[in-house]
Amino acid sequence: MADDAVTVAVVLLLVSLGIATFLETRYLRKKMKNRRVRTAKRDDEVQDNAHNAIITTKAIMSSLELQGIRSAEADAWLQEAQTANARHNYRVAMDLTSKAKERLLALKAAQASKGDLAKLDRLSAGASTDEMTTKEMLQKEIPPHMLESKFSIEVAGIAVEQGRLDGRDVSQATELLESAKNRFDAKDYAAAFSIARQSKRAAAGEHVDVSIPVPASPTISTPGGRPCPSCGVALEADDMFCRKCGTRLMAAAACPSCGATLLSDDAFCPKCGTAVRQ
Repeated sequence: MADDAVTVAVVLLLVSLGIATFLETRYLRKKMKNRRVRTAKRDDEVQDNAHNAIITTKAIMSSLELQGIRSAEADAWLQEAQTANARHNYRVAMDLTSKAKERLLALKAAQASKGDLAKLDRLSAGASTDEMTTKEMLQKEIPPHMLESKFSIEVAGIAVEQGRLDGRDVSQATELLESAKNRFDAKDYAAAFSIARQSKRAAAGEHVDVSIPVPASPTISTPGGRPCPSCGVALEADDMFCRKCGTRLMAAAACPSCGATLLSDDAFCPKCGTAVRQ
């Protein structure tokens, strides 16, 4: 009986070992098969990557040649990469194409930097004088001190209103503000700027010594000299009759105080305010 039990145990052990060996062999075969499949896939991917790298490098080289950028060294590397790809040395082909692309891109960057430097040289040498910048256009179209005087008048107006709300005497500031507006309308922007600043100081309660006489009305300058008192057309200094309406003109008089030119119907000097004898 003991011998039979030992025999059964040995048989069961052998059967177990056989089953385990079978299962392990089957598992190993499946694992090796999967490994071969993955290796084949990787080889296919490497082959595709090498092919794509060669195509991309050719496209870059053709594009740069149109811009006048050529490299014999990059061309030699590309030829070697094509040879390596034909011999199934895909990784070597990828390395060679990578070197060729880096060389081409470096040449492109160098050419771009040279182009930027050339543009700067042309600008500094005044080669692009035909192109007018926005600042130059504004300086050409806007008269000097126009924007400053307009802003100062607006600030002075706000200061006058604030002084009136605070209960201060703003009569002088108001007169100066109106004078600044008149000078601005007469396109005397420098005087308008100065008077507007005086108005702001007066509105703040400061005593302002008015050094610029306030005109009774804005003086509009005409290109030909004095205007006709009847129709307003520009006249020459020696005209005796109006060129447009034929009105007889009186000889221009001068202010006895400041010497400014007076019209025939002026009761006061438009510059200093002196009464004019009729």
